[in-house]
Amino acid sequence: MSESGVFAFELGDELATRCGNTLTGVFVPGSRIALSAYRHVTHSSRDAPTETAGQDPVLIYMAQESTLFDEPVLRSVLAEANATFATLQQLGSRATRAEYVNISRAYRSIVRSCLEKLEQAKKSPEVQTDEARLQRLSDAIVVFYAAECLWHLFEILYIQSNQLVVPQLLDWARFHSPQAEDRATDLLLMGEEASESDDYWSIVRSLIMLGEIDITRALLSQNRKAGQTSFKAAEQILKSMPVYQEGYALQKFHSQWEFWHVDTERKIQSGLFATEPELEQLVQLVAGDNEQWDDGIKESQDFFEYLPGYLLFTKPTCKPFELKIAAANWLNRWCLLQPEKKQCAMNRMVSQLMDHDLKIFIYDAQKLNDTHWFSTHLIDLIHHCGQLKSYFDQNNIDLPALRHSMIYEYGSYLMASHNMWQLGIDYLDCCKQEGQAAIELLLPRITLRSERQATKLINLARQRGLTSVEREICKVLSKRSYDNERYGNALEWAIRSKDVLLVTAVADFILKHYSKTGCMLCPDTIANVGGRMFASPRLVFLSKYFEFYEFYRNRDFLSASELLVNLLESKITPDYFWPSLLIDSMPLLESKDPKIFAKETVAILHHIETDLVPIIERNVSKYGKHHSETVFKDYRVENVDEILNLLRLACARNLARALIIENTMPVV
Repeated sequence: MSESGVFAFELGDELATRCGNTLTGVFVPGSRIALSAYRHVTHSSRDAPTETAGQDPVLIYMAQESTLFDEPVLRSVLAEANATFATLQQLGSRATRAEYVNISRAYRSIVRSCLEKLEQAKKSPEVQTDEARLQRLSDAIVVFYAAECLWHLFEILYIQSNQLVVPQLLDWARFHSPQAEDRATDLLLMGEEASESDDYWSIVRSLIMLGEIDITRALLSQNRKAGQTSFKAAEQILKSMPVYQEGYALQKFHSQWEFWHVDTERKIQSGLFATEPELEQLVQLVAGDNEQWDDGIKESQDFFEYLPGYLLFTKPTCKPFELKIAAANWLNRWCLLQPEKKQCAMNRMVSQLMDHDLKIFIYDAQKLNDTHWFSTHLIDLIHHCGQLKSYFDQNNIDLPALRHSMIYEYGSYLMASHNMWQLGIDYLDCCKQEGQAAIELLLPRITLRSERQATKLINLARQRGLTSVEREICKVLSKRSYDNERYGNALEWAIRSKDVLLVTAVADFILKHYSKTGCMLCPDTIANVGGRMFASPRLVFLSKYFEFYEFYRNRDFLSASELLVNLLESKITPDYFWPSLLIDSMPLLESKDPKIFAKETVAILHHIETDLVPIIERNVSKYGKHHSETVFKDYRVENVDEILNLLRLACARNLARALIIENTMPVV
């Protein structure tokens, strides 16, 4: 990484190397960048091709940011958080504080469940042998551990809004520093032998600094020397330590705590614990001895690890505004005692929360490698609960606009992901007009894997009034079905798309196929077109011709004749279908019992001379005489000129019969 903090990379192909590894890029849908080699040109560059122009292919590289959610284990986080997000939108800004706390805990529960799944997945043999995946899971654990830790602290300080924060901070510290408690469990199972363990006293010290008084007492009671006076005195000190309860008078509690504290220091100074140095150090920690706590600070990994425990023994009734000063002093103390350690992002963000510097905290939260999952959901919760409105107003921060922007970006990211687009719609729906516009742009770009998915997309578009999106999806499905030779589906989707050109193209294919083979494709689909035939004139012709086709098959020749004549008169017959349509009239014209009357016969003859013959002449002049038979394809004839003569003859015969019958007076 360069000094500016930006990754430097190069393409490395021959063309790029020759151009000095300079690149050009274009943003493409799906949060990707198309990169290719680029020769830097200035005002003094010669405007001419280089000597090696055209020698190497131009390779285009698609660069896309990799995210934690590419890992299947993590996708459940998105789905569960989406459900909680939807619940919060329903609650709105009128919910009680308890309901907002429940929402916050629901988010944290999702993250904790995810961390458990990640730990289990990390131990599986498949992951252990895959270094890349093992690293991804490890990175995910770090990110979501930080997210849960910070969210928990935010909940304590800003959502619960308790007057006294030490009890909640102790629970927070214990959860995020579980190593000492886990080891204490093992020691408790060992019984009296635990006191002989090498790490016995270090674990007891850690427990005290974490405020785990009950577990510490249990371990001390198992010590082989538990019957000695010093151990009994230590047990009594821990047992009698005042603990503030909700509703208890603060002044009375302070006086009790001061008495206990003075009594503890007096016992230390009397040398009661002098025979047991480790126990004496333990009691000194309880009494708030700075020297002992400094030793503990040197052993801590994070500055906040032992802060709640220290407050428990020195300022148990610490209020949120007092925490700001205490945390700043503790951080300075930690930095002085561990000068070689640099503050990590986690320490900085915890300090920002305790210092009530939410503006910088939100800025840093967006840097977490979680595609803004944490910051988006937290800002949404802040917006709804409304408890920090005055803070944002004082700092000139437009909270609704900030929330809108973050939800919009997060929803757009999900919509651009192949497996998470359904979740993204719920977020973009909260962004009103901009969200609607984003859905309209991104919905048609989703890869269609099945018609079931496409139907779901169409329903979503219809619910939002996005008719253009619905039509675009139908067009894609129609073309896909056509390529897969599913012509009934192709016609159905084309009709639903209401695209005249597409419907005409599919109908043309079906008509041409029939004229060449005599086989009518997708008869069931055509039979059920109904009133939708008016989507295209060509579809009207196809539907009516299919109706004629069915009449003819069912030997209803009178109805077939009437419909055939109507088709000839309709002026919607495509040029390529004139031979087939007129050939269909021949069996009816040759019938001994005339099915077509004289007037209609004259009309057919008129169409032969005024429609079919000019088309043939135009094609002959364009392609030559020997190619005229290839212009019109019909499975029943080989030569169009020959069929012309037969049609004229059939018309003449039918006209003669029809005139005789029509002009013969019936016998009275």
